[in-house]
Parts: sequence; structure tokens; C-alpha cells
Amino acid sequence: MPIAFALVASALLHAAALLGPGWVLPGTHEPEPTTTIEAVLAPPPTPAPAPAPVAKAAPKPPPVRQRPQSAAQAVVATAAPAEIAAAPAAAEAPPVASPVAASPAAVAPAPTIEPPAPQPANTALPGRGRMRYVITRGEGGFVIGQAVHSWDHDGFTYRLKSMTETTGLAAVFKPVQVFQSSQGEVTADGLRPREFRHERAGSIDTANFDWLRRVVRYAAREDSIVAGTQDMLSMYYQLVLLAPQSGVVEMPIATGRKLEIFRLEVLGEVTLTLPGGERRALHVRTRSSNDTIELWLRTGADAASRGLPLKIRFIDRRGDIFDQVADDLDSAQ
Repeated sequence: MPIAFALVASALLHAAALLGPGWVLPGTHEPEPTTTIEAVLAPPPTPAPAPAPVAKAAPKPPPVRQRPQSAAQAVVATAAPAEIAAAPAAAEAPPVASPVAASPAAVAPAPTIEPPAPQPANTALPGRGRMRYVITRGEGGFVIGQAVHSWDHDGFTYRLKSMTETTGLAAVFKPVQVFQSSQGEVTADGLRPREFRHERAGSIDTANFDWLRRVVRYAAREDSIVAGTQDMLSMYYQLVLLAPQSGVVEMPIATGRKLEIFRLEVLGEVTLTLPGGERRALHVRTRSSNDTIELWLRTGADAASRGLPLKIRFIDRRGDIFDQVADDLDSAQ
């Protein structure tokens, strides 16, 4: 019995602990409230949405192993902020330029550099002009005709013309007209012909210069040429540009039929008597085959006609002399 009684008492105490409203304080004798149990019917709760997947965090970079500080670095690290602020501005790292390209409006366009314009060759020959010569035959100076020379150049290209014809009684008994022309380029070394024409009594002789191939072409053949090669008309004006003072000048000449080497010998300065008075001139002579050509080139300070031939003499293989003496000079720069 005692054991059974103890078991019953223990069960009652356990039930009171589970079902009682709590401990009762000493001195209170209020009755315990009646416990009411209510049952309420409610719809089942709405299931909560599944949580969004959580992104995995990027793996942390491995810790940077710091290099041991030097004594100077340790002093700077422990320095007061005022001391660091007083450090020179040069110690600061320079700003890094932005890698973003500048906008087109911020970039100034590159200036356009134009090549310099070509300059004309510096030459003593007037830009254009005209000279008339009286032609005489023999020592007595019998007038048989005239020759008119004209030229025109701009420092880049040139054109030369010569018209020779009989006049007076000579034209009545033997009318003759000879036309010559030369055109080409003006260079720092003088004239460089491209084409020469010689027309007389229905026959035409030509010489075409090909300076790239260094040849001169005639009707049926070619000859090799060198720098300075001239024709029968341009050689007079080339002498104006060369202005020889002494010695011998060798000049290849294309006659329209063949190529010859003229050796121009400077004989010295003389006084020449002309219809317009006396003039100082440089006497030059050359021999070609059986013919002889003599020139008297004007000297002096007159730039308008300096170097131009005042007199031209031809002595043919039979010994006949034909002189061309300047009668009219009309030149302009």
C-alpha cells in the first residue's frame, strides 16, 4: 500500500504541473478560472513560395602577402596626419590618363601640307623678244635678204622661231624662204629642246628629242644624246645662258639630218660696228664639216640684249660669206 500510494501521489503531482495555470503566490485564494477549449475550422494555409536561389559568393582572393616595411616606410606609416599632409606634392603618383578615346570633336584635324609650287628657271634671256637681221653676201655687203628671230619663254617652256627670206632683186631672181622652229623646256642648265623643224622649198627636216631614252629621232634613225644637246636654232640662245668668257665650249647639235659636235672657240671681246653704232661683243667661232660659223655676242650692262648675237656669219665650203647683222632689236622682260 505505501508503495501504491506513493505512485498515485506522484502521478497526481505530474498532472498538476502539466495542466495547472501556474504557481499560486502565497496569500492569494482566488479560484482558478475554468479552462474553455474552442475549435475553429479554417481553410488550410496557402503554401509560401519557394525561396529564390541564393547566388554563390565569389571565392575570396588569396590574401596578399605584404612585404616587410623598411624603416623609412614604418616612420611614414606611424607619422601624424599633419606630417603626411606636409609632404611634397611631387611624392604623389601622377594621374593616370583615361583609356577612353577622345571624341572626334576634341581631336584637331592634321594640317594639310601642300607641296611648294615649282619655280621658273632663272635665266638671262628676256621673256620674249624679236630681232631682225639684214643678210648680205660677200665682202662688199650686197643685201640679199633678211632674217627675223623671235622667242618666248616663261621660265618653264620656250618657243623659238626664225624666218629667213630673200628680198629685193634677189627675191626676184631666186625667191627663197627658210623657216626654223624649236620648242622645249627651260631648266637650270639651259634649254632642253623637244622638237626642231627646218623647212625649205617643200622639204622638211625634223629632230625629236626623247630625254627619257636619251635619243634624238630623225626620219629614219636615232642618235644617242647627252645633257646639253641643242638644235641649229636653240644653240644661239643656249650661248646666251652659258655666257662663255674664254676657252672652248663643246656642244652637240642636231641639224635635222644628223648629230654633230660643235667646238665653240671663244676668240675674245671686240668692238663691232653696226648700223646703230659701235657695240662691244664677244667673238666666238665654230667649224662644222666644211662650213664655218662665227658669232658676235653682245656684252655690257644692257640686260635686255646681253648675250644675244649681234652678228652671225656663215662661210660655206666654197668660201662664200653670208652675214646677218642686227638691224632692229625689240625685246621685253
